[in-house]
Amino acid sequence: MNLNPDPAETARLEALAYQAQDYALHMMRTTGSVPPTVIADTKDGYVFCMPSGMPDEAAKDQFAEVARLLAVAHAARAIVMVVEAWVRLAKPGGHLDTQTPPSQSPDRQEMVALILEDHSRSGTCLLPIMRDDIGKFVEFGDNTAPNFTSTTGRFSGLMPKRPQSAQEATAAMATLQAKGMLVVNRGFDPAMN
Repeated sequence: MNLNPDPAETARLEALAYQAQDYALHMMRTTGSVPPTVIADTKDGYVFCMPSGMPDEAAKDQFAEVARLLAVAHAARAIVMVVEAWVRLAKPGGHLDTQTPPSQSPDRQEMVALILEDHSRSGTCLLPIMRDDIGKFVEFGDNTAPNFTSTTGRFSGLMPKRPQSAQEATAAMATLQAKGMLVVNRGFDPAMN
């Protein structure tokens, strides 16, 4: 982990986190949920990618692999994985039960997790989902600023540790195209929130 990050890199990750938060807010307001999405910060702007569904562990692994390929193919400077998740946090001074999956815990919280990465750092930001009595999205609760510590899990370690060569980018793009992945600009405008 880079303990003395370049201020421009920090600003890039913060801007990407804000873009991801705007996207998540837009999706929650319009559909009531956020599909798993990866957003890559490239020289050509932000590139969004989302699967049509993730019904099982194999599909989740496949999406993580697509995110890795996307980062290489588009020479991403940074990426953010945006996922809705059940989260269980330890109470101050309390013990966190690591045996029970968060989805089965009675004290779970519904959140949108932003998992940020550049070539040298990773971090997370949690956006608590606030719903009304009938389950409709109201707003995000107090969110955490990006926490740049090491992250682990299926949706971490997606960015290469160094910029990739043109040959590596071409190979990654060919693999994405073989998987039926095409980049399409759909004109997402977070100002429409």
